[in-house]
Amino acid sequence: MLKRVPDFKFSILYFYNAVLIVLFLLPQVKAQTAYEIISKNLAARGGIAKIKGVETQRLEGKISFGQDSAKPFIVEMKRPGKMRDEIVIKGVKIIRITNGKTGWVLNPLSGSDTARPMNSDELNNSSGSAEIGGPLVDYKSKGNKITYAGKEKINGKDAYKLIITMKDGDVRDDFIDCNSFLEVKWVGNILSNGKKVKVETYFKNYKRVNGLMYSFILDSDTPGTSYKQQIVIKKIEINIPIDNALFAKPTILAKN
Repeated sequence: MLKRVPDFKFSILYFYNAVLIVLFLLPQVKAQTAYEIISKNLAARGGIAKIKGVETQRLEGKISFGQDSAKPFIVEMKRPGKMRDEIVIKGVKIIRITNGKTGWVLNPLSGSDTARPMNSDELNNSSGSAEIGGPLVDYKSKGNKITYAGKEKINGKDAYKLIITMKDGDVRDDFIDCNSFLEVKWVGNILSNGKKVKVETYFKNYKRVNGLMYSFILDSDTPGTSYKQQIVIKKIEINIPIDNALFAKPTILAKN
């Protein structure tokens, strides 16, 4: 004769199995995927439509290097891949320009009043900075690969870490705040004399401009060195007329 199992044992077995099911499903419910984090980041920034709707932008502010006093700067960008930045040092404008294919540098403080072509390192660095929207927008069609690498503390707050492998093979890490879903840190490389130099930038003081969120303070450093840089943005203008002539080779020395 079969022995009847008391009802309470069925209850215990049911509870035990239910716990196993919950424990099995819980990581799947809470785990973030790279796609979800990217989607929430784009939404937090103002939405993919608004981001892709930016054809031009102009940023004005001041930049300081270490303990040096802040210098005024202007950065103008235009799709596709055009960028011009000007920094005033000792009353003289230092101009860097890229049109997405070639670039030039006009730096009178180097002893020359003639613009020179950017070298391959400078062109590579400028091309990466000239991309309006950044690497997360349409990352698949751009050939970028992105993986989620867990959480890290950034300035005492949890942030999702995304490892971005660019189409050219370069790798950078982006950290997305777990609450605001805005980017709070970037770690990557710039090229200097043919060598990769690690740089990290912290994004602070976000403000909304024409429905889009922009960081107005950017603190950068090179780990292991004394190099530090701070950018404080005073004004951002979006979709203003910018003449293509501004992205041509500068031929006249510009003084402030």
